[in-house]
Amino acid sequence: MSFLEKLVTESSLTPRQLESLSSYLRVSTGELRLRDAAAIVSKGRKKGEPNRPLTVGSYYRTVSQARANVRQALVTVLIALWLGVARIEEVRRLFELVGGSARELTEDEAERTIQLLEALLQRIIV
Repeated sequence: MSFLEKLVTESSLTPRQLESLSSYLRVSTGELRLRDAAAIVSKGRKKGEPNRPLTVGSYYRTVSQARANVRQALVTVLIALWLGVARIEEVRRLFELVGGSARELTEDEAERTIQLLEALLQRIIV
């Protein structure tokens, strides 16, 4: 299980939404065609015909749901900061930890980072 897959189990995103967001970013940069992105996301689908690509509409619905979940999560963090339930210094450390370097972690480093994230998350919530 990758670092990102481990994180998604603790988030409000589903694995399909994670895959949709990842492919959406690749579509937006021109690296991937829209229909190819829908085909990637369709693997392991539970409804409809297995191994048949999603419609573009279904793909966009999943992307929209994922984006809404991310937005909601960020607003939740803002509310926690506003109320004083979380401390900004700790949240900043958390974001810096996962920032850009998380994409280049070995499996051992990813596991240690997950443990550090857990410890930070425990400290952040007052």
